[in-house]
Amino acid sequence: MGGIIKTFLKYLAFAISAILSPYLVALVFIVIIVYHYSNSFHEFFPWMVTFFVSAILVPGLYVLWLLESKKIKDIHIANPKDRKIPFVLAGVSAIIGTIILGVLDASRQVFLISVIYAVNTILIALVTLTWKISVHMIILSLVSTISVVLFGWQFLWLYLLLIPLGWSRIYRKRHTFWQVLAGGVSAAVLTIIIFWAFGYL
Repeated sequence: MGGIIKTFLKYLAFAISAILSPYLVALVFIVIIVYHYSNSFHEFFPWMVTFFVSAILVPGLYVLWLLESKKIKDIHIANPKDRKIPFVLAGVSAIIGTIILGVLDASRQVFLISVIYAVNTILIALVTLTWKISVHMIILSLVSTISVVLFGWQFLWLYLLLIPLGWSRIYRKRHTFWQVLAGGVSAAVLTIIIFWAFGYL
């Protein structure tokens, strides 16, 4: 019986990590946000392409190349030593994407979310130089915080997803408790500060 439970928990932790993957969560959220705040296809398409390329495609393709060339062992880059260049690239790409959205005169909310994503990505890049913070928790935490600020308290339930996600990352030995906690808290705090700076709070 113990073996069955252990196997179940192993696959459950993997499933939670996969479903709440930063790539998937970010992609779904970006589509929803850009669709919600664009008034026409002529606005949606360039904003979506910019966000998708800068936030997901560029860093994602680089990680896939590293995986294909066997420079890393998994798509979430478990080894801290392998994280520096990919996350620095992701930070630079996010900054460029934010600048382009500004040039495209994207809606205030879309531009603000790009700023939030860029700042959090820069945080990841800087922290990764010395410590392995949880990217899974950062992305889900900032998505939850953005949802609550922009759409109301009815989205507080999204924070509950951080509990099974944090457990899955710890259970799979990808992160320690403190790395998980730091990811969730830092992203929420940074996101709130940026909203405050832009006059939302």
